[in-house]
Amino acid sequence: MILQIQFKINSLITIAFLCTIIVPITAEGIMCYKCFGSQPRYKKTDLLCSQFDGSSRFQVYCPSSTLCRKRTIYSIFKTSIMKTVERDCAPQKRTVRILNDNKWEDKEEIVTSAYEQGCFIGEDRGVPGGPPEYCFCGDQLCNSSQSIQIINIYHIFILIAILLFATPL
Repeated sequence: MILQIQFKINSLITIAFLCTIIVPITAEGIMCYKCFGSQPRYKKTDLLCSQFDGSSRFQVYCPSSTLCRKRTIYSIFKTSIMKTVERDCAPQKRTVRILNDNKWEDKEEIVTSAYEQGCFIGEDRGVPGGPPEYCFCGDQLCNSSQSIQIINIYHIFILIAILLFATPL
């Protein structure tokens, strides 16, 4: 029985250690996919989501974001509904003016509380196709899929810890 308790304690220490080693904790900056919806203002050479293949040419570093974004827009074209998907960094940068040594300066900061991970329907502004859907996720290159799954390595470690302590001694 003491060996089982020691094993569980050692397992928890290992999980905590793996969390700190495997999952890098960054205050800012994330790799996301970026592509544009097929709108008339974009050229054929732009990174259009209709050509999105998950390759490295669609990858961008977002120094002012902690989340990736995927936006789905529905529009009516003639008699059918057209679905457009856009991928990008979450807009989280805010510029504030501060007084420093009797001089006004612009200071950039990242608003990490601007969005929560997950998907939500945007404001309905009367567009015939309906409101857009916004999805935000916080893992590297997480905005690639059709539907964003919010699961990361922490969820796996928590599940292992629960299973370890749920088993009887």
